[in-house]
Amino acid sequence: MGKYWKGFKENKMNKGTKEGTEEEINFVKKLNRNKDSTYWKILKFSLNKKNLFAVHIVSHKFGKINGSYIKPKADLFIGYCKEPIRESYLKEQDYYLSEKDLEKINLAPVNHTGISVKRSDSNKYQILKMNPSTFKKIFGNFELGAGASIYCTKIEELSKNASVLNGWNTNWEKFEGYFSNIRRITLLKNESISSKERLIIAREVKTYSNYLIGKTINENKNVSNFVFMGIGNFEEPFTATWFFESNKLRKASIVPFVITTGSGRSHGDFTVVVKPTRSI
Repeated sequence: MGKYWKGFKENKMNKGTKEGTEEEINFVKKLNRNKDSTYWKILKFSLNKKNLFAVHIVSHKFGKINGSYIKPKADLFIGYCKEPIRESYLKEQDYYLSEKDLEKINLAPVNHTGISVKRSDSNKYQILKMNPSTFKKIFGNFELGAGASIYCTKIEELSKNASVLNGWNTNWEKFEGYFSNIRRITLLKNESISSKERLIIAREVKTYSNYLIGKTINENKNVSNFVFMGIGNFEEPFTATWFFESNKLRKASIVPFVITTGSGRSHGDFTVVVKPTRSI
């Protein structure tokens, strides 16, 4: 079991995380308390349900694409035990099991059983946040990420776009080459040109960038698998094979989404964020 516990780092309670963690814990208990529930029927295991138990993921996992230990896509997975766990032990734990119990009760993780638990009262969670390094690995360049991060709503913010390009490890020459299909792209950096005209160009860049990112996610299965399920980034069983929200369990898939920027852009933390457009 050691490899599942390597690099242990308990998830920190960020804003909104406490409530989400409570829902994860409650679902783990719900699964372990009632093996005759509809959820187990949906999961359709060939193994004996008496030997299967939900396990809460409490440690960060290594993301191969991110190159660091981060919160995985799955919040819990199903573990298999050769002998059913004593009912007395489950009652003592209030039917809650976490990764810390793996070696203690000899539970073996079952691949492709990861479940991502979504907060039932919010659709404002992030599906994925990508920094420039991760974005380039997925989309092949920095310029598209810079285009999605460009300032385009206020005249006084146009001067910040040079720092956006720098933060995305690119420059005006590469940026203009990538967006050469946008008319007057070379005028975006020209401060002698009307600010209103430059805003129009910037908005066109941002709109096109968000469109192209969304199109790639929707049409490239490898990319969508990474974005929504974490496939290609995490080992099993830490990818999300299932989604659970509002008491509904279903197979993980692409959900309606929008592309936006992270909240750290104003102080040099550049990211592209994928968020749901509605509850799934």
